[in-house]
Amino acid sequence: MSGAADGATPSRAAWQPFTFGGLTAFARAPLGRLLLVELATAILVGASVVYFLHRAWSPVILQSIQQMPESAKIAGGRLTGVDETLIAGTKLFAIAVTPESSEQIGQSADVQVQFRPADFRIGSVFCPDWGWEFEYGPKVSLPLGRPNLEPWWGAWQPVLLTGAGLAVVVLLFGIWAMLALIYTLPAKCTAWLANRQLSWLGGWRLGSAALLPGAILMGAALLLYAGQVVDMIGLASFFVTHLIIGWIYVLGGVWACPPLFSDILKQNPFTD
Repeated sequence: MSGAADGATPSRAAWQPFTFGGLTAFARAPLGRLLLVELATAILVGASVVYFLHRAWSPVILQSIQQMPESAKIAGGRLTGVDETLIAGTKLFAIAVTPESSEQIGQSADVQVQFRPADFRIGSVFCPDWGWEFEYGPKVSLPLGRPNLEPWWGAWQPVLLTGAGLAVVVLLFGIWAMLALIYTLPAKCTAWLANRQLSWLGGWRLGSAALLPGAILMGAALLLYAGQVVDMIGLASFFVTHLIIGWIYVLGGVWACPPLFSDILKQNPFTD
């Protein structure tokens, strides 16, 4: 939709969503411009996720693999060949392998995976006594010894990290599209109350662009968390903040839109 269809005069080119004026430009910009800026943002966030996984999780996975005995395997849905508890981890992530289901190892990391004889459990520091539990399944048979896992991990680690980054990019586009729909009605209502020029499609584009500053903030927060500059609670605080920032930018972007009746109000009724 063109700027004329939105009832607006030609405005600045849309290239950055970090100021209210820059955000407003996306409401009247071509959809391709918005998608291009979203792609650049999604790539940056995806790269921060890949860096986090490479720095915080990959070393723990490798350490855990190197501790596995050659006889370790899952056969018939049961973990066998492990005679003692094996734990590898840091403050951010830990992996434990326990030969007994009832063995309690505590919550030593922000995110912890425990492999037990019949299932594995994923827990977090927020709920140490609760976690997701998944059975291996009676048909699952996997060799888990170091001679099998170490070369497999060495070959597939770059592929898995790249896949994680691409998955984040695709996921972000889907999330932004859906959240923009949620923002559209409040943006349109606010524009009507504030006497601002904003079409329905323009409201959706503005809502989409309003999500980008928060996404950049979360990407930066993940880098700080990977470097242990902030802890899990700090990361959660950043997450809440980035949601609030989205609404602030929506309302601020609407207010920065041109007045709906600006041309009429400027006319002098006594000139004709």
